[in-house]
Amino acid sequence: MKVSSILFAVAVIVLVISLFCIWFYPSVQDFMASNIMWNGLRSFNSEFGADNIDSLDDLPELPDKAVLVAIPYLDYSDEELSKIKRFVDNGGTLLLMDDYGYGNSVLTYLGVSARFTNKPLLDPLFCYKNPSIPRVTDFAPGLKESGIDVIMLNHATTLTNVMDSDAIASSTSASFLDVNENGSWDQGEPKGPFVVAAQLRLGKGTLSLVADPSIVINTMVGRDDNYNFLRYLTRYTGEQGRLFVDRSHITQTPLDISKTRLVSTREALSSPYALVGITAIIFVAVYGYTLKKEKSIG
Repeated sequence: MKVSSILFAVAVIVLVISLFCIWFYPSVQDFMASNIMWNGLRSFNSEFGADNIDSLDDLPELPDKAVLVAIPYLDYSDEELSKIKRFVDNGGTLLLMDDYGYGNSVLTYLGVSARFTNKPLLDPLFCYKNPSIPRVTDFAPGLKESGIDVIMLNHATTLTNVMDSDAIASSTSASFLDVNENGSWDQGEPKGPFVVAAQLRLGKGTLSLVADPSIVINTMVGRDDNYNFLRYLTRYTGEQGRLFVDRSHITQTPLDISKTRLVSTREALSSPYALVGITAIIFVAVYGYTLKKEKSIG
């Protein structure tokens, strides 16, 4: 056997093994749908039938009750912000969840006065295990009527400049903002209650704000009434294809990028035209190889 044939076979084997590793090895990055660990979005995407999008160009022109979930750990360009505004103005719902990212850039562009404070919310009295995991029990009437009594946050922040009529969830009076981030209350640090979720009309659509994106990760989405809280915010009714998660502004590792490209390639190759092309290439290759063999034998 020729050396070139051996090298080609080895290259093919290495490529196949690499593709299998990329496909089956789970992500460990925060908020990735392929992450089955505590910090992934596998459970949320499965429960809510969410579709991941890697570009805001994938948003529908006529949203009609569609929901865009945005976790802005990477900044948006003006062009992208324009697409978000058009999405909401035309009737879509933007669920913007942030703690220490670029949520305020989105709010500024949308012309909304509300802001994320980007300071840790601690509650030493109403919490789960430690003050960084506060429980929220104060809700607007609409949420209480939906059976939401308590939600659990995880290293959250708070909202400010929110009108009373727009606030839908607030921390307890025992909570405080840990401005100097030393883990305890110090003289001069603001005390609660603080708004942690708000909802307001914007154009024909709705803007929902939550000061903690961690409520959607695998270990949090089922805690207390978090699931029902998310159903309320997204108006989820079990229909598929209405809820989009913007994956393009979540920090991704090389593995996540490779997984995304692999999935895109698979989808492209699964189209009828691609299948016909692949079949034709295989036929030509086999036919050419057969002719070559016949000539060498003859």
